Amino acid sequence: MKNTDNFQFELSPENGLVEKYRPLLPEKLISFWQEHGFGTIADGYLKIVNPDDLEPSLREIYSPVYKNPIVMFATGLSDLIIWENNYTILLDPRHGTSKVLESGFEYFFEDINDADYINDDLEGANYFSAKERSGPVAFDECYGYVPLLGLGGPEKVGNLQKVKMKEHISLIAQAIGKIQ
Repeated sequence: MKNTDNFQFELSPENGLVEKYRPLLPEKLISFWQEHGFGTIADGYLKIVNPDDLEPSLREIYSPVYKNPIVMFATGLSDLIIWENNYTILLDPRHGTSKVLESGFEYFFEDINDADYINDDLEGANYFSAKERSGPVAFDECYGYVPLLGLGGPEKVGNLQKVKMKEHISLIAQAIGKIQ
């Protein structure tokens, strides 16, 4: 797992968190938490997060299809990758869209080794250009378009600024509405 080789540790799961989510999330992810903890992979693009930390953001930005979706990852561009009804789903607040990435979770860690997967499937190409221009974001930050894309802002690297992730997702939800 090339992209997981450059894992940057942020924190360990709190007591009880692993057991809380063991019956709810894919075993591969739970094992990753136990082995590595929370942090970033894929050159900082993908954040392995505590689902509890982003649950309020998820509720604010997404009208779920099924009960109890769970955040597994956040991206450096404010997207959330969730687990819902045994599917890995990308929620893209920037564009107000969602899409199924995978039925199950078998190939996700392998897929993120492919630059085309990150650039095309996760629409993450501008992250790397912004990182080169402005430096890495902190674990609680992402790059956000200013002005927001949904308010007519251009999707250009020059319009990406470092922002606090939760606040940025909240701003998108307030301005654009929930992803259906």
